[in-house]
Amino acid sequence: MIPVLADLLTIGVAVAISPLAIVAVILMATSGKGRTNGTAFILGCYTFAIVFVGVLVLIGRSAGAEDPDSGPHVTVDVIEILLGIGLLVLAVRQWLHRGSDEPPKWMEKLDGLKLGGAFLVGILISGPLSPKDLPLLVAAGGRISQAALPMEQIVAIVLIFGLIGVTAVAIPWVISVVSPSKVEVRLSRMRTWLVSNHAVIMTVLFVILGFKLMGSGIADLAG
Repeated sequence: MIPVLADLLTIGVAVAISPLAIVAVILMATSGKGRTNGTAFILGCYTFAIVFVGVLVLIGRSAGAEDPDSGPHVTVDVIEILLGIGLLVLAVRQWLHRGSDEPPKWMEKLDGLKLGGAFLVGILISGPLSPKDLPLLVAAGGRISQAALPMEQIVAIVLIFGLIGVTAVAIPWVISVVSPSKVEVRLSRMRTWLVSNHAVIMTVLFVILGFKLMGSGIADLAG
């Protein structure tokens, strides 16, 4: 179990480093909704991650992906390589579109969200609308499905991976709970910096993760 979690650590940290998701929580916190909407948003992110990865793991294991000599195992490695190539392509696109200091327009509507809306936004931004997180979650699901471990350990790995994926997003929420009177001062600079450097951060992440996934897939096929 520990070796699988160690193998997933890079992917989990990369999922956690989501500038726009962090900015969304900061906006909720600085508008006074960090404890309520921020909680719902983080739960949305976590729920999508564990459900999506869990479904992929079930599909992979039902096809026999945990067997190193099986066709599904090889298929997972090939998909991982393709995802790595896709992330490198996204790195180029992010770099070409760098320079914008304006947050996405959908963030302007965060102030008016209720709990259900915040939960739904968390689900959407953690996968379906994220060019970074969705391929990473697919790669994580493939990796976990290849692990020859008992099902209870597989479930634990999925749950722990989901927690790793929301650690960075949870930091502004913790600040809003622990120090609500100083939340604006503590988070405003972070918000500005993340929006201004979003493209550069994502470019670096895409490059590192692209080569990481390609290397892991190729090494597994070669081994």
